[in-house]
Amino acid sequence: MPNTKRSQSGDLSHVLVCAGTLAEWLVTTPEQWKTQVDALVRAVSGENVRYLTICPYGGDNNASDKAKISSTIVSSQGGQVTGDRISIIASDGLLVVIDTCPDGQQRFVNAVAQLSSNQVIDEAKLSATIIAPASGEPDLTLILGSPTKIPKSLVWELAYSEIVFLDVPWLRCDVEHIQMAINDFQRRDRRFGGIDS
Repeated sequence: MPNTKRSQSGDLSHVLVCAGTLAEWLVTTPEQWKTQVDALVRAVSGENVRYLTICPYGGDNNASDKAKISSTIVSSQGGQVTGDRISIIASDGLLVVIDTCPDGQQRFVNAVAQLSSNQVIDEAKLSATIIAPASGEPDLTLILGSPTKIPKSLVWELAYSEIVFLDVPWLRCDVEHIQMAINDFQRRDRRFGGIDS
């Protein structure tokens, strides 16, 4: 997958946090959403992160559940809803995107549907649509869950992303956990699929 805006080793522009199921998100109160989003924003502040994406680990792709979740998030955070995504501008200009789609294949199908039927769909256009409104693929993907399983909510986003697993429940993830993942990321030598010679 081409990534024209891929950051260099150690740079961190886009962080994706994959945490909780849609069922867990559905019972997350507006106050808990505010606490979690504020903690994630604080954790990446000072790291030059421009985009923070939050998506569920999994769950049923239920439209009415996603609408309730979006309503809860907007009531606590504000933001603009576009399809399955809520976009929020944090106080420091960081763009927070909360994507309620729990199925990576469905996210892929949704992206294809957004593209005009009379244009050629290539990898770059598809990638840009899948990760929009961010302008670059995630540098770091933090998965709150077992290190032996990739969530079905992620398909495309993992191609060039460094992955850090933390076995921490959604509402227990805090600033310290995110900073541990960032420190792990910064110690890595990113080869973007290459091998040592």
